[in-house]
Amino acid sequence: MTDHNKKIATAFSKGEFSSVYDILADNIEWNIVGERLLKGKEEVIAYCQKTAQYFSEVSTDFRLKSIVAEGNHVMINGTAEFIGKSNKSTYISSCDVYSFEENKLREITSYCIKTNKPETL
Repeated sequence: MTDHNKKIATAFSKGEFSSVYDILADNIEWNIVGERLLKGKEEVIAYCQKTAQYFSEVSTDFRLKSIVAEGNHVMINGTAEFIGKSNKSTYISSCDVYSFEENKLREITSYCIKTNKPETL
């Protein structure tokens, strides 16, 4: 199950939210640390749709630096660059921790920090 879980987590971390909607547990919780706690499939999907709308309005460059999978958990560390219409860039460093239960994505904990342009980007 680890490879399947990695595939689901990677898609979500890259902002390909709609491809994982069927895998979300009905009682999923997504803790975006320091920002909000989303509870339930409907609330998570609504937030994903809002985020996807933002992604469609900017250019995005997601870079996944490391993926660690163990049992029912996947951790993804990465960066993102968002370029707006005025060519202004915003940089984010992130770490997402995914927990799976009974073949469903049950919990996500996301740490997102706004940063300066990384030297490796």
